[in-house]
Amino acid sequence: MKGSIAALLSVSVAAIFGTCATASADPIADKSRAVGTVDGWELQITKVAESVERQPNLAESPFTHEGFVSLTAAADITGSGRTAVNSGTVQLGYQLGCQADVTNGLTAGLAAMAGPNVMVTVAPAPGVAVGAGAQLMPSLAVNIKPGTITSIPLGAKMLAGAHGSISVDQVEIKIDGCLGQVSLRSFAIITISTATADSSTAVYGDPTWL
Repeated sequence: MKGSIAALLSVSVAAIFGTCATASADPIADKSRAVGTVDGWELQITKVAESVERQPNLAESPFTHEGFVSLTAAADITGSGRTAVNSGTVQLGYQLGCQADVTNGLTAGLAAMAGPNVMVTVAPAPGVAVGAGAQLMPSLAVNIKPGTITSIPLGAKMLAGAHGSISVDQVEIKIDGCLGQVSLRSFAIITISTATADSSTAVYGDPTWL
């Protein structure tokens, strides 16, 4: 029992002092994927210009992670399909995972408490830029259970032609109630619909952390 308590205190103290880290930013490698559809079209989805800028959270809490993300998703439809494309969409977002399960609560120093749920808040800063007709989430907050992976959409755009893109710049992502590292992986998806088939493909960024 004493060993368990000491281990818990060690983890808690490390988490608390870990919040003093300075800001850092990482560029993430560009990714692209192309596939053919059953009715003869070629779909390509590309993720470029991605970066994750980590920030020490303003609350100085060991259970809060904060950062700013930027990325662009571009979709292209080529080929000579047998039936016309009726509609298409390009989407982008992130998959998030909380490393430590704190669903039962954890008290660490000065009565700092990790709640029963992890709260993810996504809010674009004033610098957000999207294409015409794009739907960008003005704000988004969801609860995720630690130990699971949750997909968070950042935006979607209906395609008006064979090419379309959507970009976000300096979007804030804040994770509350998570002890330990938060993992992030971006995604971009193109979806089209014809009279005979619905088709989609996705590309994923390299995993990183917040």
